[in-house]
Amino acid sequence: MERTMKTIRFPADILEQMRPLMIKKNLNFTNFVMEAIKNYIRVLNYRDGVKTSFGAWKDAEHPELGEGVDNYIRKMREGRRF
Repeated sequence: MERTMKTIRFPADILEQMRPLMIKKNLNFTNFVMEAIKNYIRVLNYRDGVKTSFGAWKDAEHPELGEGVDNYIRKMREGRRF
């Protein structure tokens, strides 16, 4: 992976909160920040996916679930032994 150097200014209180976490996870500063940014990107992508897919499920397309998923599964399992 190609790396590019960037300068970031952190408030002192955030750096103080980071130190014990870096020690606990055995990460250097660069790796700690990279992991945090990767996780943040993952969260943003998840939120975008949720917003994009909202409303995709149509009750009219799945009338078998009208009485609830639990009832549907119970009916499917009737007469079967596990």
